[in-house]
Amino acid sequence: MAATLVFASRSAPVVPGPLDEALWYARALGWPAAPGTVEPMDPVTAATTDPRLLSAYWADAPRAAVRLAAGVRFDVLDVPGAAGAWALDRVERQGLPVGPVAATGTGRTQFFVAPGVADDLPALLDWLDWADLDLDLRAYGEGDTVAAPSPWPATWRSPWPRSWEHARWLRPPVDPGRMPPVNDLAAPAALPHVDVRFPDVTRLIGTLAHACQHVRLFPRPRVRGPRLLTHHRPGAA
Repeated sequence: MAATLVFASRSAPVVPGPLDEALWYARALGWPAAPGTVEPMDPVTAATTDPRLLSAYWADAPRAAVRLAAGVRFDVLDVPGAAGAWALDRVERQGLPVGPVAATGTGRTQFFVAPGVADDLPALLDWLDWADLDLDLRAYGEGDTVAAPSPWPATWRSPWPRSWEHARWLRPPVDPGRMPPVNDLAAPAALPHVDVRFPDVTRLIGTLAHACQHVRLFPRPRVRGPRLLTHHRPGAA
């Protein structure tokens, strides 16, 4: 079965699959992608932005989950879900740009930040006087991959279960209204490149550390879970 199916009517929406997601990340954002399992290589080695390689990967495994390589175009700060909700609420109440934020299938929240932050995290935590505490604040950078949140609206119909999706965007990197048509993803013409805005990392790390400590001391914070926005552009005023 092809990765992309089209309804009979020309005006009907295109239903995307995992290959389309990988192509979108690779071509619109420049984020290297790979299937979760690529024999005999691992996703870190296989990750690419080359549409031909991506198409070949998913030809062998059409329902394989999409993984994104960290350390190239972004790093990821990963915290428990309750801490993520607390931090996201705090940052947005202050009117600060938050950047892309995702919820994982294991109940954690991931904040996408500029590449290189993962390597600098220990020094930044030490500088902010958080180094001696067990915060459960994880970082993914060069040599790591993360589950790719689906860029498609959850309301889009699919002829198969979207079981390959192991994460979802809480604050997507691109306003859904600015996404290119799915049919354009495999076209040879270049797609308009999207400039993803990342947050001020020092301020964000301080907030995340505070959030992790807060939920560790007070396991039931009074903050609701992060709201899923469908028309939000990170960094927009």
